Amino acid sequence: MQSTITKRLLIAITITTALIAGCVKVKTIPYESAPRAPKPADFPIEIIDPHDIDRPYKVIGMVQVNAGKKHSVEDILEKLRDAARQMGADALLGFDSQPVGVAVPSQGGVVYSGHVRELWRTKAIVWE
Repeated sequence: MQSTITKRLLIAITITTALIAGCVKVKTIPYESAPRAPKPADFPIEIIDPHDIDRPYKVIGMVQVNAGKKHSVEDILEKLRDAARQMGADALLGFDSQPVGVAVPSQGGVVYSGHVRELWRTKAIVWE
């Protein structure tokens, strides 16, 4: 009996981890009350190092991408750029990422399944 429950729990954790590791969640946090017009799909959104910025700008919001480890850095950067275009941004100012684990409830409490996701954050800016 205990063996069957343990096997089912391991299968559930494996499936949950695989599903969570594969999906992407994009979140925008606007800092302005009025939305800006989106940029065209082919608008080139640069990612600028905060130490190398040489012109005036305004931060209009934050973009976050929470992605499974199966996604490439290029894919994640494109999702950040797409979200910035939708916000009406001209560029992204730096970015950081941090690993995220997943906690899965079980009969004995919570099972931590380790580092399966990355949370990427950047500032959306417009040139002034």
